[in-house]
Amino acid sequence: MKALRVFLFLLLLATTYVTVLFHRVVLAPPTELLATAPATNDAGRWYPKSEYGLNQLFVSGSPFQRGIVEGRLTRSLLKEEEVELIQKLNGFFPNPVLRWGLLVGLMRWFWGIDRYFEDWTLQEMYGVSQSAPSEFNYLMDPYTRQLAYHGLHEVGQMFVDAGNADKGCTLFAVPLHTESSRRWVLGRNFDFEGGRIFDEEKIIKWVTPDKGFRYVSVIWAGMVGAVTGVNEKGVYVSINAAGSNDFRRQGTPTTLVVLKSLQFASTAEEAVAFLKSATTFITDIFVVADDHHVFLVEKSPKRVAVTEWKQPSVVTNQLSDAIWENDSTNEFRRRELTSDGRYLRGESLLSTLTKEEREIPAKAVSRVLQFLRDKSDPHGKRLALGNRTAIDSLIASHSVIYDSERKILFVSQGPSVSGKFIGFDLVSSFKDQGPAVVAGTLPSDTEITPEIYAKVKKAETQIDEAEKKIGSRHCEAALPLLEVAKSLNPDNYRYFSSLGDYYLCLHQTAEA
Repeated sequence: MKALRVFLFLLLLATTYVTVLFHRVVLAPPTELLATAPATNDAGRWYPKSEYGLNQLFVSGSPFQRGIVEGRLTRSLLKEEEVELIQKLNGFFPNPVLRWGLLVGLMRWFWGIDRYFEDWTLQEMYGVSQSAPSEFNYLMDPYTRQLAYHGLHEVGQMFVDAGNADKGCTLFAVPLHTESSRRWVLGRNFDFEGGRIFDEEKIIKWVTPDKGFRYVSVIWAGMVGAVTGVNEKGVYVSINAAGSNDFRRQGTPTTLVVLKSLQFASTAEEAVAFLKSATTFITDIFVVADDHHVFLVEKSPKRVAVTEWKQPSVVTNQLSDAIWENDSTNEFRRRELTSDGRYLRGESLLSTLTKEEREIPAKAVSRVLQFLRDKSDPHGKRLALGNRTAIDSLIASHSVIYDSERKILFVSQGPSVSGKFIGFDLVSSFKDQGPAVVAGTLPSDTEITPEIYAKVKKAETQIDEAEKKIGSRHCEAALPLLEVAKSLNPDNYRYFSSLGDYYLCLHQTAEA
């Protein structure tokens, strides 16, 4: 009887704690916004990819008004994205008890993080949340989920540094030495595997804010922050994930710091100042550029290093400044993950640039596109399609090339880097409320057709399923899945690795 009383007391205590926790993490809506003038129909325009090659969203007005319009115009995509994200979560944590334990832990960990969000970003998120699907209200209310999703980048990096994932972005910068000026061509792959929808339904978001400068970012439905963007002053900012030993439990998500830089910086130096002063809680690498300068900003929760680039350069997911020399997390990324391989391959590619490619913008753009589609190891040896060591490992959710001389932003149609790139005339496009003015296209990757891409992705899915079977000791069920994967992408190293696990599962060590 005493043990039962103790159990009931502990159960009551735990239930009370969780109830209080759920109450505290549910954010109070900014009710003062209800007095704000409602968004009018002319505050937003939507142009679907079926007509314009890429989804385009034009919004203007106050943050709350923009959020309301964004939500209304992308309501169906908001639901599709959340479905894919929840499916990903369930796939990573199939045990519901473990999954809910993780969610409760994250709620407690990030309890109070909204104080690091500027009011105007919260207002836009609240506006978007009014169109969020109700199916997932059992997790959290729509507004709280909006804030939580803006921390996906941060949570994802925790998995990388725990050795549970290997994702990466690669960026090239090529200076142009023309008669009139010295400007740059910047090309980057943004690797993100939240779900196919983030590639297939990416959005070119054009914003005319009530305060600050107009800007464009390549993003997805519901995202208030930015990972790749350019403003009307020609200031470019993008993120590459990194890692360091420096720790802070809470701070401002870096996508919102990029957003602030795009909206309020008139020069690269001003954008760098915003980045340096921000209170962030993970380590990231930022590339910041304008018509005259390109800066590499390596920032952790405790330290920051700024380098101005003068020569052709590449950045992956490792920190390069001397202040990180003895950082074990950064060394882990270099030694155990794919960052160093992509970096060395990038340096090798940059060394092949010709004088003509350094002087003529169109030729520099074409060369950078080749770099972004490179599928070889650091020594130039061809890798199997989908190999994570390749610069193009077929996982980019978007790829972008910015020509600062001609003020053209080229954006990949997908899938990943294989499809055509549509070039947008930024000067003309910023003047109107859409559709954006097209300034040419870049050709598709002749090697990766949609059919080949689909085969590579299906092979990865088969291997993932096989590894689940092996993990649950259903050894025999894994072999047919692996054989299908081999038929689709025979040189994939993951097939051989998983085949070894299959034999170990059967205790056939010699074959393994």
